[in-house]
Amino acid sequence: MTSTLLAQYGKHVILFESAQFPRYHIGESLLSGTADLLKMIGVLDKLEDAGFVKKHGVEWVWGERREPWTVYFKDALAMPYDYGYQVERGPFDQMLLENAREHGVDAREGHRVTDFAIGDDGTVRVDYTDAAGNLGSVTARWLVDASGQGGLVTKRLHQREWDPYLKNMALWTYWRGAERPAGLDAGNTFLPTFDEGWWWFIPLRDDLTSIGVVVDRESYLRHKASGLDRYYQNCLERTPELVERLKDAEQADTIHAQRDWSYIYDRFSGDGYLAVGDAACFIDPLFSTGVHLSMLSGYLAATAVNTILDKPAISRDTVLDFYESTYRQEFERLRAQVYFLYGGHGSHGGHGGSKESYFWHARSQFDVPGIAPEKAFVSLIAGAFQHRSWYRRFLAQLDVPAELRGTIEGIFEGKSAGVNVDWRQPVIPAEAIELGEELAVDGRYLRSSQVLRHPSGTSMPLTPALSAIRDLADGSRSAEELVRLLVEKELEPADRARALVHEAITFGLFEPRESAEA
Repeated sequence: MTSTLLAQYGKHVILFESAQFPRYHIGESLLSGTADLLKMIGVLDKLEDAGFVKKHGVEWVWGERREPWTVYFKDALAMPYDYGYQVERGPFDQMLLENAREHGVDAREGHRVTDFAIGDDGTVRVDYTDAAGNLGSVTARWLVDASGQGGLVTKRLHQREWDPYLKNMALWTYWRGAERPAGLDAGNTFLPTFDEGWWWFIPLRDDLTSIGVVVDRESYLRHKASGLDRYYQNCLERTPELVERLKDAEQADTIHAQRDWSYIYDRFSGDGYLAVGDAACFIDPLFSTGVHLSMLSGYLAATAVNTILDKPAISRDTVLDFYESTYRQEFERLRAQVYFLYGGHGSHGGHGGSKESYFWHARSQFDVPGIAPEKAFVSLIAGAFQHRSWYRRFLAQLDVPAELRGTIEGIFEGKSAGVNVDWRQPVIPAEAIELGEELAVDGRYLRSSQVLRHPSGTSMPLTPALSAIRDLADGSRSAEELVRLLVEKELEPADRARALVHEAITFGLFEPRESAEA
């Protein structure tokens, strides 16, 4: 992701891959929010043509009752795609690698980085061994550590903080002939629990299904001596919903095991380098966020590095702080929800949770004050980031040439989702909103913009249209009248004006006059 975007931005990029592709990797379920990232680098159509399984939602057997419940990505906040993909990572990752080459990246397989050095002037040297055992080195203006849980740069320069509550182990294998739901639900991820942990059920192509169990480390160690195959089967027998789906299936692979210990580094970046994906942080696999967080951080990293290299007027520290705080916030929001779901589950502290409580907790993690609880939960697990102040709203509303918007991100459609708005109700500015400055993505660079900010942290760019709403919303005009005036003043077309007013109220920047008086 990072190398492809930087190459698109005109940079000369070398990508070192220690493995020869295709190579096996776990982490096969992609969030619907990842589709927009894949579109940016031109591989979404290739993914579609490859026939990977689509998932439209997630089915849960989780909480105080055993009745299954399903959530669908179509119900997420401001999502351009209502589905994600279930992929075999070997061919999927090779598709990304070949796509990087097509964009001009010098991608070298079988090249293992052995050392690096960062000079006082920020110049980077990277030493490597190639597939034939030859030694070599390159110099560059910037280094991106995408070395996964190995953390080549971060492990040497920073402190890794292990999560004391998320020390889990994963055991998985593949099955052929597992029963799948009919119709639209056939590709959905299935997440049932049992008394010691939870399972993933990920439908793949060619009637193959990835089925893995996640348990805490203590449970794993207690049963390790009896053998992984026996323990996997024992866990399976205690999950009747999964037994039912596997009654006519056969195991198609050996048992794999991996430590899934969550962690985060105290810093992700410094002079001359930054870390993306698991090289910066790793979260429990419950929400299948690994690929999504990696690609999202890769996108942010490419924009940050491009800004640092081409826009020296913007402080390097300011750009790196934006990168770190943005990536860290996404990570911490998801981790908090993982904590909460585990808190209502037997192996992590009881059976007290319900799907409604999960929805409401997600709402507390989501930075949209008026969002409905279930929409917050779905948005969280879908990887919805379009509402974030640094992403599409800035891109759509800042003074960016239309052709650049279309090329880099796709054209904003003026859609908005959240709380219902009473369009006849008079509107006033919320009492606690304030002016501020924030960095935001402006095409291929970051740039600073004035924003209106809510105490919850949500913000919107202070464009001429939003400034006009602030001046016009004096308590005598309804939301509908505000839309009409924006159109009359030729500040926005009708659909964009309506979306803007809706969004401003949803985000709590403006409120009905009666609510304020109450």
